[in-house]
Amino acid sequence: MRASSLMFLLVLPVIVYLLAISRNYGAAIYEVLGIEDNATLLLSNFIIFCFSGAVGFWGALQILRSLSPDIVPEDRSKFRQKAFFAFVLQAAILLFLSQADWINPYIKSIAVNAYDPRSVDWLIMVDQSFTLSPEFEVELLRWTQNCLWQLSIVCCFLAVLSIFGSSFLNSNFGFWFAVLIMILEFAFLFYFLMIAHAGFAVGLMITIRAAIFAYLGASILGLVWAFLSRLKVSPLAERIICLIGVILIIAATIFVIQPKKEIVLVGDLSGRIGIAAGIPSHISDTVRYGDFLDNPPENPFKIRSLKSLDQAVKLLDEGRISGTLLPPDLAIKYPSVWKAKYLTPFYATMSKVCYVLGVLSILLIIVGRMTSAHPLAVLSDFFVDTLRGVPMLVIILYVGLPLAGAIKTATTGYIDIQMMTRGIAAIAIGYSAYMAEIFRAGIEAIPKGQIEASRALGMRERHIARFIVIPQAIAIVLPALGNEFIAMLKDTSLISILSIRDLTQRMREFQAQSFLAFEPFNSAALIYVLLTLIAASGVKALDNIINKSRERE
Repeated sequence: MRASSLMFLLVLPVIVYLLAISRNYGAAIYEVLGIEDNATLLLSNFIIFCFSGAVGFWGALQILRSLSPDIVPEDRSKFRQKAFFAFVLQAAILLFLSQADWINPYIKSIAVNAYDPRSVDWLIMVDQSFTLSPEFEVELLRWTQNCLWQLSIVCCFLAVLSIFGSSFLNSNFGFWFAVLIMILEFAFLFYFLMIAHAGFAVGLMITIRAAIFAYLGASILGLVWAFLSRLKVSPLAERIICLIGVILIIAATIFVIQPKKEIVLVGDLSGRIGIAAGIPSHISDTVRYGDFLDNPPENPFKIRSLKSLDQAVKLLDEGRISGTLLPPDLAIKYPSVWKAKYLTPFYATMSKVCYVLGVLSILLIIVGRMTSAHPLAVLSDFFVDTLRGVPMLVIILYVGLPLAGAIKTATTGYIDIQMMTRGIAAIAIGYSAYMAEIFRAGIEAIPKGQIEASRALGMRERHIARFIVIPQAIAIVLPALGNEFIAMLKDTSLISILSIRDLTQRMREFQAQSFLAFEPFNSAALIYVLLTLIAASGVKALDNIINKSRERE
């Protein structure tokens, strides 16, 4: 055990005692953690469902291990027996849950928090909180009961198949069937563990889940940047990237020359001017600041944002706005003040994106020629060095607000990224630059003789990376990767700036409601310290296990 963890355990009884005798700390911790009603029941359901998924996933892994081509018959039989007991246990748990009424609050909690109340009609407001409509609640609980009962039957079938279906499992189709079962079992476990609403401690689970998702994303991106930076100069790659750049520039030009839409400013400029949703920002800014006039006013015109063109026409007819922007077919009966043409948001966004990517591709080739480097290696170095110079809070704000808004506008609202996803993506992108440097150091620490020997044996580059480089590199840089996870766990507090109700956001909300100075901040700090100590101890234990296994080898 780490010395810091041992010290914390010795001090923990004193901290617990001080919290117990305080009237305000209990309420602060309760609110910061996000504990809802029936928390004990919700926690027990969460554990049971996760345990059921973990048992099934472990059983599927045993079946896959038994299908290994180099396994002896005795070991294959042992793996099949383990899978049999795992599926029988999962079937018993699911059958028990299908007959239990005490899972109903957990199922209802998941359903209420899984959808936006504005997008469905079966979420109703009761006593200032959302709940399920009675009809939908009955249907949902009946459907859940049937699904759990049917899943228990499927698990019984898998248990029988693991013992008596050797001929089927040993076939090529049987292998892919086992892979499918493993994926489904993992999806079942992953949903309840990482996605489903955890009402027993919402704030805590949001923080932990955000850190884990961001860490996985940063690790994948970091590996990509690290391997791109090691690419050697390739004339063929330069030609392909140059061709892609030229095609993108041509595509951007095609988007630019598309027919433009006409817009007319009608009415007069004496009062507020209505701007309907969908009007490009450069058109609305031109109207706001009067740039279309020979003598622009000193003060901008007053603008009113409107939902639709129909609302704009209605308000203009009622005299509640003095002018608005309308298409020509609606502007016929109104006096015209100014006319303009513009590309639709889709064409405008696509032209900008294609131009930027096309020019960037050409620049990568030019810089690669000047530095004798692969164009993608130049891209990797540029990305890593740029991100390392931008504060994490700025990255979160940029990805969470303007970038996500631009994506929504470009897709005409079809892609509206949730705030939680925006925050996770921002942290993953920001930390991928640091992870790339860590992975690069680990890869360079691998003796070159091992890589050359692998190539001499005829191994392909992807196999060398998978079986030779990555396992050793991860073992070397594991302490550094653990430090990055701890830093990421703490930096998840920054996503509260996007109104994500994690530990930090709930701390601020409770402080604003109670006007207490120390209790909410001390409670949040104590929870973060506990999380980081647990993470640090886990990293050290994992490092010891890996180092011992390497020493035995």
